[in-house]
Amino acid sequence: MLASELFKLIEQKVPLKLALNDDLVGFIGFGNPEEMEVEKAVVLLDLVPGNTLTGVETDLVVCHHPPIFPPSIPTYIIHSNWDIVQGGANDALAESLKLEVTDVLEEETGIGRICTTQYSLDDFMENVFKSLPTDNIRLVKGSKKLIEKVAVISGFGLNPHYIKLSREKGVDLLLSGDLTHPGSIIAKKLGITLIDATHQATEVPGLIRLCQLLNELGVNTRYHDTGASWETFHQAQPLEIGPKSGIS
Repeated sequence: MLASELFKLIEQKVPLKLALNDDLVGFIGFGNPEEMEVEKAVVLLDLVPGNTLTGVETDLVVCHHPPIFPPSIPTYIIHSNWDIVQGGANDALAESLKLEVTDVLEEETGIGRICTTQYSLDDFMENVFKSLPTDNIRLVKGSKKLIEKVAVISGFGLNPHYIKLSREKGVDLLLSGDLTHPGSIIAKKLGITLIDATHQATEVPGLIRLCQLLNELGVNTRYHDTGASWETFHQAQPLEIGPKSGIS
C-alpha cells in the first residue's frame, strides 16, 4: 500500500483536526508518501537517539510522542488526536482497567474519560497492577475509602489542571502518569486520590489498540516497547538517619 493511501485511511479513523493546538501530528518525514510502499509498520511511544530500532525491520514508524529531533526513517505521528478520538488511547486505558466509561473529563478538548466502578482503594490498586505493565505506582490518598467515580488520562495527566477539573466533576480517583510535587499538594487539599501508574504504562493499552487499527487497515504492525528513557537505582542499604549522618 502506498503511504499516502495509508495516511488517508488513518485520518478517516483518527482525524488530524482533533489534535490539540500546536500539537505535531501526521507525516513528518522522511521520504515521499506518494512513492513509499508500506507493508510493515512499528508502533512506538518515543523515538529516542541510539538503538531504538536496532534489529527492527519496518517501512514506517508510527510514533505517539512527537520526536524532539528529525527522524531518519519515515515517521507518522498520532498523538493527542489518538487520546481524544472515541475508541482511542483513553478508552483503551479505561477498558484495560475494566472500567465503564460514562463521560469525557475535559469537554472542550475531549481529553480524559470518567468511569464508574465499585472498588475499595486496595482492590483498585490491585486491579491496576494486574491490568497495566508496571511494577510500581505512586499514591496520594484522598478522603474516600470507596472508589465509585474514576477519571483516567493516558500519559501526562497528574498536573494541577486535570486534578482540579477531576475534583470539580466529583471524581474520587484520578489515574494517569507524571505526578508532580505541586499536584500532590493540591490533591491533598482537595481530598482526591491520585494514582501515578507511570506515563509509559498508561500509554501501552492505547499503543496496542493502535497496532490493531493499523493491522485492520492492511499493514502488518506490531508494538515495539523501547522501555523508559532512564534507569532506576535502589539503594542497597538503608540510610543511617541520625547525628552521624547529618540527617535528622
